[in-house]
Amino acid sequence: MKIFLIIFDTLRKDYAGKTYGNSWIKTPYFDEFAKDSLVFDNAYPESLPTIPVRRAIHTGIRTFPFNHKRPQLRTDDVVTIPGWHPIPPHQTHLAEYMRKFTFVTSFITSTYHQFKPGMNFHLGFHQWNWIRGHEKDKLRARYREGGAKLKKKMKEFIADQNPMAKAYQTFFLKTYFSNMQHRKSEEDYFPAQTFKKTVEFVKDTKKDKNVMAVVDEFDPHEVWDPPEKYLDLYVDKNYTGKKVVQPAYSETIDYLTEGELKYMRASYAGEVSMCDNWFGYFIEELKNLGLYDDSLIILISDHGHSIGDHNATGKIPMFMYPELVDIPFMIKPPGNLNGPKRIKKSYVYNHDILPTIFGFLKKEKPEVFDGVDLSIFLDDGDQLIEDRDYITCGFSICTLYKDDRYALITTNDKSYQKLFDLSKDPEWNVNIAKDNPDICDELFEKIERDAKGDLLLEDKHAEELQKLIDQLKNWYGQDKDTD
Repeated sequence: MKIFLIIFDTLRKDYAGKTYGNSWIKTPYFDEFAKDSLVFDNAYPESLPTIPVRRAIHTGIRTFPFNHKRPQLRTDDVVTIPGWHPIPPHQTHLAEYMRKFTFVTSFITSTYHQFKPGMNFHLGFHQWNWIRGHEKDKLRARYREGGAKLKKKMKEFIADQNPMAKAYQTFFLKTYFSNMQHRKSEEDYFPAQTFKKTVEFVKDTKKDKNVMAVVDEFDPHEVWDPPEKYLDLYVDKNYTGKKVVQPAYSETIDYLTEGELKYMRASYAGEVSMCDNWFGYFIEELKNLGLYDDSLIILISDHGHSIGDHNATGKIPMFMYPELVDIPFMIKPPGNLNGPKRIKKSYVYNHDILPTIFGFLKKEKPEVFDGVDLSIFLDDGDQLIEDRDYITCGFSICTLYKDDRYALITTNDKSYQKLFDLSKDPEWNVNIAKDNPDICDELFEKIERDAKGDLLLEDKHAEELQKLIDQLKNWYGQDKDTD
């Protein structure tokens, strides 16, 4: 069997095409792919953000509640969010399982957090490709034309109404623009590189019976700077303001003008359309090679992103609203389907992927797996998964609980809570926690049950990141080319 697991970072469900109700975004390949697939309407990450999500995907085991001791490895990673560490030594990687099943395996990714010193997500793969340079990846040492010209370039792309938001944007764009100084054409963009490498692997292994590739594309993660042909699909042609491509992680949008926010949303939509186009390139190549019909192809996102929704931008623990936690999830089985098969009743997670692969391979699922086999939906229809009538998602020292009636976003010490009655407030706008402490307590008990009573109460990541941002506050005032 040929198996392709496609992971997009920061792909919002409500931007993932007509399949998920978006009538205006241009994603023809996502739309077409859905016609051959199981389409899950209630898919969620079991924890956030990037690395905790991938730990669960690669192992079939929940990362939440982050109670595994962090390996004592030397690392210079500025991200220290709970769960942000390598796959623990006692957990078996996806690729290790597949090797036992005699699969030729590949890991192709531009998600640079996975190839930082100390990470081990490539363990067990026969070969891997790092697509370098996204966001803060340490690819280029300097902007070749000098720091003064880099600062001048960046001013066009940074919203500067708020010093802290300005410092945050600077922190990321300084490295990103240095990394991208070589880029000349669309084929130099990350989705193009990732999916071209994937097709290269497909062609190299065409004669092999059992092949698996994990294709992990960091786009449409910010920075949102797609080629103009995608941006032109959505941007206001008369807009002349700042081209804000890097949102600050902020609980307010006051640092943006209305025009800047609209531009940011347009640039994100452009990134999504670019991802769709290169995903489509991969799918068309599979079809041209005669490999599409008999392949198992899984498409999922790790999470979404707030782009002005609920007055916030970024990925923020106490803002685990639908724009952040609702994710697209589609599975094209070997043999395809005659039209999409929608799974609306059941809640599904990202850590269901590995058990599902076992299901398609008719292999016995290891007891250590927390996830369930979703291949059951091919034969049994849209049913409820046993003991899965709600979801929980951990992020730092906060947790989301959601069922069909209520959503609760809470700090783990219960000092700050947001409760929404989804039957009356499907947009999650009216916080009723203060007037309903009994409901909050009842739902929090289920969170504790999922965490086995071991909820994390302290996270030093925010203050450590703040120190780094503080160091950048005066960067614009310096003129040395070496900065």
